[in-house]
Amino acid sequence: MRVARWLAALTLGVGSGACSMATTRMERALDPSMERTVLAENYLRVVSGISADARRNARGDGYIYLADIAPQLRYMAMTGDAPAYRRLREFAARSLVERDGSSLQPIRRYRGGAPFEPASRLDALHFADALAAGWRAFGDTASAVLAAQRAPLPSLGAAAPATVSAAEQCVNAEAALPGDRARAATVLSTFRRYDRGTAGTSEAAAGPLAGDDRLTTIACLTRLGLATGDPDASVRFLDALLRRLDPMVKGSGRPDAGASADILMTLRLALAAGPKYARQP
Repeated sequence: MRVARWLAALTLGVGSGACSMATTRMERALDPSMERTVLAENYLRVVSGISADARRNARGDGYIYLADIAPQLRYMAMTGDAPAYRRLREFAARSLVERDGSSLQPIRRYRGGAPFEPASRLDALHFADALAAGWRAFGDTASAVLAAQRAPLPSLGAAAPATVSAAEQCVNAEAALPGDRARAATVLSTFRRYDRGTAGTSEAAAGPLAGDDRLTTIACLTRLGLATGDPDASVRFLDALLRRLDPMVKGSGRPDAGASADILMTLRLALAAGPKYARQP
């Protein structure tokens, strides 16, 4: 009930205090989505569960998942929260990697005494991106060392285009920016209809994604559109993301902390790229 009252007040505040100042093509394209983006971003910041305390990141099964920690690290780097980033990175270095001589391999999840489980390719990529973000944001040398020691991902060989999911293709394309814009454009084109049940050949081969995985893939595709300055792709995927978030916002729900952090990054980038709003204090 308290959350419902808070949301009602927030919606009223955004609607009555917003004053659009769209000038560029991107701003004009994003303008109709901005109030919903503000609402979703404010809501997720309150309920996301993002925390530098590793213990608070344990799920119901008692495990702490790399899929939750890596996006939070990247979000902390994006928001400039160096103390939180370093605290959580220290936990990841201590508990979410398996060391083998001079190299290390990220693990899927941690719980005291649990057997080793290697991280998925996608989680390992997210972890690498988070470490790179920490190095760029804070000059965090420990992050650079961890990234340098990470064991290479297994090669997919010639079958790569047919077996890599939309999520992994998007993450790889995002990591290749700003240099390789053509790769990003190809991913945006291939998965143009990603959230309409008719995704491209690669996604069909990889099998359907659901829940938080689909949310974070749509969030990544939105970031690709924003990063490449493609208003059509940005709006298409942002609106798809907001449609999936609407029931959570209205029903006082949320994704897992890692997905929340990933989505929050996207919403902040959309707000930065869209028209600026004068809000009431």
